[in-house]
Amino acid sequence: MSRFGEAVPYDATAIRTGWETLPVPVRAAVVKELGSEPAAIRMAGSGFSGGFAARLTSDSGAELFVKAAGADRSWALAAYRQEARVNTALPADVPAPRLEFAADFEDWTVLGFEALDGRAPTLPMSPRDLDLMLDAWARAAAALTPAPQALLDLGVRAEPIDAKLRRFTEVAEGGKAFFVPEALQGRTDELAALESGIDAAMASDAVMHFDLRPDNMVLGADRAWICDWNWVQVHSPWFDTACFLVSAHGDGHDADALFWRHPTAAGVAPEELDTGLAAITGYYLGEAALPPIPDVSPYIRAHQRWSGLAAADWLARRRGWS
Repeated sequence: MSRFGEAVPYDATAIRTGWETLPVPVRAAVVKELGSEPAAIRMAGSGFSGGFAARLTSDSGAELFVKAAGADRSWALAAYRQEARVNTALPADVPAPRLEFAADFEDWTVLGFEALDGRAPTLPMSPRDLDLMLDAWARAAAALTPAPQALLDLGVRAEPIDAKLRRFTEVAEGGKAFFVPEALQGRTDELAALESGIDAAMASDAVMHFDLRPDNMVLGADRAWICDWNWVQVHSPWFDTACFLVSAHGDGHDADALFWRHPTAAGVAPEELDTGLAAITGYYLGEAALPPIPDVSPYIRAHQRWSGLAAADWLARRRGWS
């Protein structure tokens, strides 16, 4: 158990529907691409969305990693449809699983990706695993700077910063308070002031992943891949680096040293990192205070609380509050 409670088992968070529950047209589309009915189905243990996700193998040895969702899981359906659009527009240098096929139905979508020879990251993370994942992100960020025209043509742009990254501002203005650790108590106005710099801190002509976490990666023997490109926007890639390293800090690694060594940190001011960490802390702890989400992994709130406490601790250490 870490300082922030029991870590979430990121390779076993998913609650997924089975192959036999998929509509006939969805299964038929997969069988056509696979070449036969699947002889082996290995469900993905990681993830929070609740959509179907599994590695399928045919009798001939052909393999695909398949994701599917329907209207009963509208959040996953929208995410998978956007992922299909974005994946094919990613530069070749981005280490991401490549989309082999996508089929869209009235209220279902199904995606087939190359089957990677890898595993889901787990906590505690080894220094080597961290290095592989940070290197993958460095290569991706370089390929996404400046923003590739193919992604801009899809409509990827700098969306307004979500209010969920301004949770302390909401509390300072009379909104509902949520739990914060002792080091942050009584500092709402200071945290809100830090958050106020988020627009300027994230301004960039690059594309960011916007959901970079260890559980959105796959680890191979000597490399890593980045998955789930659903939320890409034109903002600063260093923010993703900070989001990713929250887990590293919670895991006992020197997140500060890892951040400043990473290529995406070039030109980032220390105050900007603090701004990002304040926004990340407020997001995670604010979300963790909400009720469970139907048809989503029951681990989601525990993940958010653990991550929020880790982000808060990293920020407090940097600000001299602890």
